[in-house]
Amino acid sequence: MKILLIEDNPLLGKSIVRILKQEGMTVEHIKNGEEWEHFWMIHNKSIDIVLLDIMLPWKNGIDICKTIREKWIATPVIMLTAKWDIKDKVLGFHTWADDYLVKPFDYEELLVRIQSILKRPKQILDTCLDLWFWVEINSAAREIKRDWKKISLTPKEFGILEYLIIHKNTVVSQQEIFENVFDFAKDNWSNTIEVHIKNLRKKLYWENGKEMIQTVRWVGYKMEI
Repeated sequence: MKILLIEDNPLLGKSIVRILKQEGMTVEHIKNGEEWEHFWMIHNKSIDIVLLDIMLPWKNGIDICKTIREKWIATPVIMLTAKWDIKDKVLGFHTWADDYLVKPFDYEELLVRIQSILKRPKQILDTCLDLWFWVEINSAAREIKRDWKKISLTPKEFGILEYLIIHKNTVVSQQEIFENVFDFAKDNWSNTIEVHIKNLRKKLYWENGKEMIQTVRWVGYKMEI
């Protein structure tokens, strides 16, 4: 597994690299936003997880994460920051970061969070799925088409849809979606899932008015295929 660490603190960066290498991981350490851009253009397909500091020279971590997601690259991102305020955490998640770790942190916690992300389901979806109408899902490109027309989904919307399809005809809870798509377990964020489901229903409506994603009251959601 190859990890990209973007951290300008030399002592912290050196410590993280040492710990991760001890766990058998390959680590590339970059110290500023300018250096990141050149490296990412060449090597992004080989990176499994990005550990990203927010306060960086040249280009901050928030903007870097936005750049990654705007290119529809789904590589998991864990934010590393000294900022502890909940507003900063919300800002990080709004840029579609997968997790958020506040400095100073225990290295064991960092390893646990990395392993949690790696436990995500990695099944490859069929290229074409018959959902009562013709829908083409390209899991590698993170895009979906209906009747040959591309539908714009955010990375989180695509992740939820992919998870529901992988677990088709099965009820999945909001907690399961959090753990496998969002990677942060906070029960009071349950309305976030509801908002994404609502947006998915609008974008992937049935022509006969029937809901594609069903709500199972008090339990979760189900996609019948």
